Amino acid sequence: MKSSAMGTGLLVLAVIVVAGFDTTTAARHWDTNTVHLHSGDGGLPWECCDFVVRNPNIRPGLWQCNDVVDKCSPNCRECAASPAGNGYVCRDWIVSLREPPVCTPRPWDCCDQAVRTREYIPICRCTDMVASCPTNCKQCELVQADPPRYRCLDSFFGYPGPKCTAPWISMSSN
Repeated sequence: MKSSAMGTGLLVLAVIVVAGFDTTTAARHWDTNTVHLHSGDGGLPWECCDFVVRNPNIRPGLWQCNDVVDKCSPNCRECAASPAGNGYVCRDWIVSLREPPVCTPRPWDCCDQAVRTREYIPICRCTDMVASCPTNCKQCELVQADPPRYRCLDSFFGYPGPKCTAPWISMSSN
């Protein structure tokens, strides 16, 4: 009898996670007074973001965009002047399992072995050896002759992006 109650509890938890959160409520942020979560009813507060920040204390991901723009989107609930005084920044947070899309494309489409700085907005490089460099890579280096393998030497200001292989797929052959 306990296993069926436990199964029901897990099912309810899974439905809550899949359905998402009620993002109209405010949550506490680790270094500011409150986090203004976007309700999602009128579209995202931004379509893409180059300087995205993720709250490491919240799962699934809680993301905020720090791009400076001339005018905030009509979907932005909290638009603030940029600290540099050269535009505006939308201070809304969105809940998403995946990182929001970037406006400036990364030099790679995906990366399994990313190296990044530990800064607020990191500088990343991808050290994957690939059959050919992506077309948007400016510095491509031959790292292995037979079979030919290349590595893109470009750096990217932001997060490294999605992995090429799913984390649950093992590449080892046991």
